[in-house]
Amino acid sequence: METVPCPISNSTAFTPWLKVPDRFDDAERACWQLVRSSASGLIMLNPRPDSAEAPSHYRNGDYDPYLHAANGMTFTERAYLAARKLLLGYRADIILKGLHKPAKELSLLEIGCSTGDLLNCLHRKKGIPKRNLAGVEPDFESRKYAMEQYGLTVMPSVVEMDDSNRTPEKFDRIVLWHTLEHIHDLHETLVHLREKIDAKGVIVLALPNPASSDARHYRENWIAWDAPRHLYHFVPDTLKKLLDRHDLQVAGYQPYIPDSLYNTLHSEKLLCKREKRGFHAPQLAAAGLKAIAASAIGFLWPMKASSIVYFVKKKD
Repeated sequence: METVPCPISNSTAFTPWLKVPDRFDDAERACWQLVRSSASGLIMLNPRPDSAEAPSHYRNGDYDPYLHAANGMTFTERAYLAARKLLLGYRADIILKGLHKPAKELSLLEIGCSTGDLLNCLHRKKGIPKRNLAGVEPDFESRKYAMEQYGLTVMPSVVEMDDSNRTPEKFDRIVLWHTLEHIHDLHETLVHLREKIDAKGVIVLALPNPASSDARHYRENWIAWDAPRHLYHFVPDTLKKLLDRHDLQVAGYQPYIPDSLYNTLHSEKLLCKREKRGFHAPQLAAAGLKAIAASAIGFLWPMKASSIVYFVKKKD
């Protein structure tokens, strides 16, 4: 375990924010402390597992990003994978928005590419050549799956990618889809990303929004706190402060509505589990109505959406 200063202000002055559970810890052996930086306003996990301890908190068979089709999967897992596959094209369209290049000339890097499904979609559905696609994924099994199943170039870290001659030198798009909040060394990563992005390129950040209507409703049971895997929780103001330190700026944003559905349903399920209530048809129906309401709120007021996609560019 480690206790760290705020990455924006370097201050060690914090106020307690919320104690949240690990959604995979059925025994509820421990709750994790979220704090808010008195200097920057950033909400973060502190203390937290250090980089050597962190991988052990991802090794759960139910951890969604690492799921892929396999024998013995439950109906819920198969339904989740089916929904994730259906949304890949939508995500790809968001990521490529505003590009005015032929697909065969595009280059794209995904940080935290997991099993490579999005990169494969960008190749098969959008026509980006595999030689122009690259991924970074620290989890060995997921990285292996992406390379063997899809023939992708995936490295265990950004640093090791720098030492490789198998990836483009610059990228038109760099994608961190629910990844930035997991990264221990934010500054080292952003330095690398700024070096790797083309002068007119865009870094696409999808981030959970702690100011969302569902986060406020479910409080400690909001699934997107996801302690201890999520280390930071950004709102537009704190993200701007972090990006300013690297001469980067938000050029646009939009809500990602599917996460309102996902986060509400799973937050309701977590709440029922912690209150030792069943999550059956009546609870599912009630959760569905709340999810629809959260989605409508996010559509009408993007800053209250469960997740926000930010489009980041180099400052002029």
